[in-house]
Amino acid sequence: MAESDRQKLLALALELPGANAADFFGGRRPPGGADPAHLKIIKDTSLRTRLVEARVAEGLQSPKGPQKIASIIRVYPNLNAPPKSGAKSAKGSKPAGRPGRPAGTKSAQRNLPTLEAMEQLLARLRHVEAEVTRELATQVDHRIGQLKRSLADLSGAALESAYRELGDALQQKRALEAQIRAETFRRVETDAAFAPRAYLKLLAKS
Repeated sequence: MAESDRQKLLALALELPGANAADFFGGRRPPGGADPAHLKIIKDTSLRTRLVEARVAEGLQSPKGPQKIASIIRVYPNLNAPPKSGAKSAKGSKPAGRPGRPAGTKSAQRNLPTLEAMEQLLARLRHVEAEVTRELATQVDHRIGQLKRSLADLSGAALESAYRELGDALQQKRALEAQIRAETFRRVETDAAFAPRAYLKLLAKS
């Protein structure tokens, strides 16, 4: 709501008839520290709603059903009345004590994958991982077999070199799991025709 419109509402509120302690019902009392000139009786329910929603006034007492009691508001000349409980303020902010949804939540939800997309992604990862495992394991096992067979025919520096290479190959086999996972992610990530690859960032590689 424009500031000029809120000022007009304030002028209307200040022209309303005043309320006194006798107008409060059921043990209610005027709020402490409130200027008596700002306590008003209002019969126009539509105007009351507009004043409260614009934070020009705060509702203090309202008739319920057949009750014959006065409808009382407290006017805030600085236009800073507490927002109505459970409603947005005049500027669209959430009421105090009820934190709004964090910024970007809706956008984040739109970027989340569907269950079907994640199932497709996991199935592709398992398929590619099996392929990579066969490829890399075959290469390493073949090299280890070659080195073991060559040991019987080598001597001196060549034998020592072969032993070092065999040790490296065995170490490579132990580290194969991490290599397989990295290569699997790389292949799926570079498959431009596979749309669910966009959700790889949601998965850890280890």
